[in-house]
Amino acid sequence: MSTYAKATESWRCDDCSAEMVMPLFCDSCGVDYPERKRMSPFGLLGLPQSHAVDLNELEQREVKIARRLHPDRWQGRGERLYRRALVAQSTINESLGLLRDPFVRASTLLNLRCEADEAEAVDTKLPQGFLIEQLELQEAIEEGLPASRKREVKKQVRGELATLQEAIVEAFEKLEAEPSDDEQQAACEAIRDAVARSRYWSNVRTALRGQGPPL
Repeated sequence: MSTYAKATESWRCDDCSAEMVMPLFCDSCGVDYPERKRMSPFGLLGLPQSHAVDLNELEQREVKIARRLHPDRWQGRGERLYRRALVAQSTINESLGLLRDPFVRASTLLNLRCEADEAEAVDTKLPQGFLIEQLELQEAIEEGLPASRKREVKKQVRGELATLQEAIVEAFEKLEAEPSDDEQQAACEAIRDAVARSRYWSNVRTALRGQGPPL
């Protein structure tokens, strides 16, 4: 994934010089810039390439983009412009989805900050005991847990995800501090491990939600 234009406060259209709300499509004249589709989600949204995303700022940008880029504004200006607006809006929605959730955001940033071999999937590297524990927990949930045990598991899931999120924040802070090669590798490994574990605990949370009220 390209890190081109990691962050910027605004863009200008090369054709009409108007300020653009996002770099793929000019919401003034309709010119698109397909070569920028490989920009990172951070770059597309004009945010710093950092895990410490301000969710309020992210929401404000979403509202601003939705207001200025909504495809309905382009319905009367020809099929070609309408389709460009749809593609741009879809790309922005995908980028927003990658940055809202802290674990998905961590995985996205991991692929940008760490070497390819460091950012690969790690399910096979997780301890066998952890994987067996998760399998047994899923099976127990499918069979039906007593109310008291379900409350315990819900509390455990919240605690595990909070701990993993803290580990990710700490590891990214180390990456920001100009670490040595060994320190960078260790930080990337810690993020990768936490992201992989979070997927299992998120699956447990989803399974529990399927049996009753949300957590």
